[in-house]
Amino acid sequence: MRGKPNTLPLKTVFLLLAIATAVVFCLPYRHLFFCETVQFGQFSEPAENIFISPGIARKEHAKILRMLETAENRVNAFWGEKKGRATVIVCATPAEYGRYCPNKEGAGCSLGTFYGNSFIVLNLYGINPDVISHEMCHNEVFSRLGWRKTTFAIPQWFNEGLAMMLDYRFVNTPNSAARYERYLKEWRLRTVPPAKKLRLAEISTLNGFFGGDARHVTLAYLTAATEVSHWLLLVGQKGLIQWTEAIQRGDRFEVYYEIENLHRKITPHPGNPVRRLDQAQPSE
Repeated sequence: MRGKPNTLPLKTVFLLLAIATAVVFCLPYRHLFFCETVQFGQFSEPAENIFISPGIARKEHAKILRMLETAENRVNAFWGEKKGRATVIVCATPAEYGRYCPNKEGAGCSLGTFYGNSFIVLNLYGINPDVISHEMCHNEVFSRLGWRKTTFAIPQWFNEGLAMMLDYRFVNTPNSAARYERYLKEWRLRTVPPAKKLRLAEISTLNGFFGGDARHVTLAYLTAATEVSHWLLLVGQKGLIQWTEAIQRGDRFEVYYEIENLHRKITPHPGNPVRRLDQAQPSE
C-alpha cells in the first residue's frame, strides 16, 4: 500500500467520531464505519479510491482493474458521462464482504450516505463487469440526485430497472429495441398462468422489491427491466438526462411519464403489458 502520513484532518476525525457513535447506537449501520476507514487498514490501493483486500493475490489486481474499466465504459456510453465517484472496495471472502455490505449475500452492493460519500462493495466470488456496471449505475443515480432524492423521490423498480440496462446477465445487448423485446419475452415466459405477475406499485419500495423469495426477486428485476427498457426505447439517452435534470430541479417522479409522452409523438409506440397491470398509471 502506498505510504501516507498518519495524521488525520480534523474534519475526518469528527466524521469518524460521528460514525463511531452511530455504530454504537445503530449497529445495523456499522458497515459504514468499515467503509469509511478502509484506507487505514491493510487493503491495497492499486488505483485512486480502489481498495483491494489483502486476501486477494496481487496477480489478480490487473484483472479486477480491467473489469472496473469495462464497467466504467458502459456507464459512460449509457449516461453520456460518468459522474459517480464512489470508493470501490473489493473483498476476498463472503465474511469480509459482510463487514462492508449490509447484505452478506450477493456479489456487489452500493452504499450512499446522507453526507455525500458513496461506496461500491464487491465480493471476489461472483465479480464480473455486469455486477460492477449494475452497482456503478446505482451510484450514478446517487451522484446525480443525492441521498434524499434517491432514497425518497424515486421508486425502487426504476433504480433497479435502470441498473439492469447496464447489466447483461439477463439480456446481453445495448440496443434499445432488442433489449426491450428480449426482456418482454423473458417476462412473458416467467408469468405464464398460474404464475403471479407483479405490479410496479408492488415493487416501488425496497422491502416490496426484495422482500420475497428468490422467484419474487427475479420477477421483480424482470418487471422493472421490462418497464424501464420500454421507457428508454421511447425517450433514449436524451429523455433520461431530461428526467434527471427535472428531478434535480425538484419535480416529482411522475415527470417520467410526461417525458415519455413528449417523445412518444416521434417514436414508434410498442405495447407494454407491465404498465397495464398498474391501473393507477396512465393507460397504454
